[in-house]
Amino acid sequence: MNGNPEPVERKVQLTGGSTYTISLPKEWATTNDVETGTPLVLYPGTDRLVALKRTAEHDDDAITVDVRGVDPEAMKKTLETAYVTGYDEITIESSTGLSAEQRRAARSTVNGLVGVEIQAVTEDSLLVHSLLDGTEVSLRQTVVQMQLTALSMHEDAIRAILENDDELARRVIDQDDDVDRLFALVSRQFHRGLAEFREIAQLDVDRPTAFAYYRMARQLERVADHAEKTAVVATRQHDAPPERFHEDLVSLGERSRGVLRAALEAGLDGGSIGDLQAVFVDRDSVVADVRALDRSLYDEDVPEPQLLASVLDSIERIAEYGANVAETGLQSALRTTGQ
Repeated sequence: MNGNPEPVERKVQLTGGSTYTISLPKEWATTNDVETGTPLVLYPGTDRLVALKRTAEHDDDAITVDVRGVDPEAMKKTLETAYVTGYDEITIESSTGLSAEQRRAARSTVNGLVGVEIQAVTEDSLLVHSLLDGTEVSLRQTVVQMQLTALSMHEDAIRAILENDDELARRVIDQDDDVDRLFALVSRQFHRGLAEFREIAQLDVDRPTAFAYYRMARQLERVADHAEKTAVVATRQHDAPPERFHEDLVSLGERSRGVLRAALEAGLDGGSIGDLQAVFVDRDSVVADVRALDRSLYDEDVPEPQLLASVLDSIERIAEYGANVAETGLQSALRTTGQ
């Protein structure tokens, strides 16, 4: 909205017995580019009604980035950021011509993102175009898919350590890119919803819910990172850990993932305040047992204790991420209760 940001209060009036109308002060309407014939789109919400001017084009959906002399890795990060920010058309250009390394970096980046393709290529530029339809993207389903992948990765990573299975470990490491791709998609749709109300309406969620999904996705992206970190341990260790630690590692991993799973279920399905509070109790129990086992690594003759310590650290972190998700769900539950 341009001009005066002050709200205007008006009463709905009945006109002609069958039409409701709302009058706007002429000065206020003029200041905000509303005039006779201006088409307005009304979006109903739980506690609000939003009126937006219909626009045929969105000039801020396209961006051009000058990458002359830019390192390919820096260019890759810029392209990823433009995607997450929500641009539909991203032009990479250089007055001196794109290098072969820059072109490879651009193609690699596009291949790692959901719903975009390279549409046009010249000697000096490259156009990345979005094919995404907001009405076909479900933030909830994307978060659920991230959950299934990230938790499965961590379970497999611990199994790879106990079985000293390099092949399984490398499969887990490769899956981290899948979770990163889904997180970028959630981030993109969330940021577009912040910038443009039409986008959040297409996603069929309100902004607080979209923010909750974004925070859940952020925690799951971190879980996948720790699953990858755990899998790397499996590729670095010389032998599987002593058998006396196997049961504890499996149990702690399951309990840690259980904390996160319970928090996600409560957050996604509107769990009770009691369900969410129980997550913090379970988190504290997992953390206490992880730290006790970590201390025992140095009290006994354990080969490569630093590697197992790294695995335990990741288990603790995952439980903490579950608590983070529960905190988001608790905020939402308290907000609903207070209404």
